[in-house]
Amino acid sequence: MDGWNFIRLVHALRQASLSISSQDILDAQTCLQRFPDLSEKLVAKAMFIHRPKDSSIFETVWRILVEDSPLNERGPKEEKTKIAASEENQDNVGIGGQGVGRGLGGISLTHMGTDVNTVDISNQIPVLRLEELMCSGVEFEDVVKTVLAEMDYYTWINSHDLAYRRGALSEEEWYIHQDSNASLVHEIRQRLLTVQVSCENCWQPLVRQHWLFKPLSTLSEEEKDLVKSSIRKWARKLAVRPGPRWKCSQRGTIDIARIVQKSVQWNGLLFRLSYRQRIPRVSELVVLCDVSNSMAAYVEFFIHLVTCLRDRFRKIRVFFFIDSVWDVSDFVWDEDLDGVKQEIRSWGHKISLGFSDYGAVFKELVENKLRVVSSRATLVLLGDGKNNYRSAQTEYIAQISERVRNVFWLNPLDVKEWNEPDNILKEYQPYCTKVYRCRSASDLQRVVKDVF
Repeated sequence: MDGWNFIRLVHALRQASLSISSQDILDAQTCLQRFPDLSEKLVAKAMFIHRPKDSSIFETVWRILVEDSPLNERGPKEEKTKIAASEENQDNVGIGGQGVGRGLGGISLTHMGTDVNTVDISNQIPVLRLEELMCSGVEFEDVVKTVLAEMDYYTWINSHDLAYRRGALSEEEWYIHQDSNASLVHEIRQRLLTVQVSCENCWQPLVRQHWLFKPLSTLSEEEKDLVKSSIRKWARKLAVRPGPRWKCSQRGTIDIARIVQKSVQWNGLLFRLSYRQRIPRVSELVVLCDVSNSMAAYVEFFIHLVTCLRDRFRKIRVFFFIDSVWDVSDFVWDEDLDGVKQEIRSWGHKISLGFSDYGAVFKELVENKLRVVSSRATLVLLGDGKNNYRSAQTEYIAQISERVRNVFWLNPLDVKEWNEPDNILKEYQPYCTKVYRCRSASDLQRVVKDVF
């Protein structure tokens, strides 16, 4: 790998939200020089990737910079040939080669059997069509679905599913089909990312696909597991915070009084510095979680956050609410949260209409629950603030704010959505210590560092 490509690789990884230090760069250069027989990709990945969860970003960057030819470096003759071929195919055949619609040059998975070469298929897709889709302003996941639909992907998987149910496919053929299915979707996503990076001329598209920055509602199952494991780590930090008392320590704040006391033993000479640290204390926490219909896309992660907090905090009270409050502090939650989800559904059908009423909830808290809440407690509210045009009743959240030490509001909506007509957050914000946007793992990480 020459110096220019090495610099491009480091720059791209940093732009794609990966942390690469100067020491990492030095170690990579040393390894590349001392072990020229080793794969450059393996050396770079070993030196630059410190978390397995970042491997997918590295693979995408390496593919764009090294393996794939840059889209803007194709020769004019080659480009004209591809454009002419794609236009000819699009005129003759469309979706799945059926002669209808626009299609992707007549690419049809339904005629390719079970075992398909995903790389060859993706290379047959006209670049101009991908650029057109990526520049249309449609969300990335919707573009992926559009490309798959134009390839007859859904017909392909449904036909194999039906064949398997009828016994026409063996177990081995079915698993081969499943692997081909996953590989094809992955290949199409990589192809679209390459085109998107080229069109925007930056690495921001990769940042938007990183599990830390993707909206919680769009995560894959694997990415959900990453977020949940991170939430468990952050919950440990939330559970303990420095208290008002001090203890002797080997490092921390210099203890002037103790240094002076010890110096008396040696006629005023200072031989050793003394330090002190605050004694950790267990925080008191009250959690309010909105489980209404508008929070359906985010409530799973907020529930998991609450679950982790319940495991770490000894003094915690948890309330779910829609238009009334439900105390779940003593509810026994299972590992996969199926029990609590079912309980929410059954409780919501019995007690609520499914539409939030924050004013009524705060009123119920003040009248029935606030007296048992300590003045040293911190209130964490998880909700989108959509009040369905009902009365805000701000006097009740004012009483709550005076009662507890802090009120932190975590909102999954973008800041611009906080001022929509049916959103009541703007009226409650003056009574909150701080309001955060929390729609991704990076947002939650920032909240943990800032608040606790």
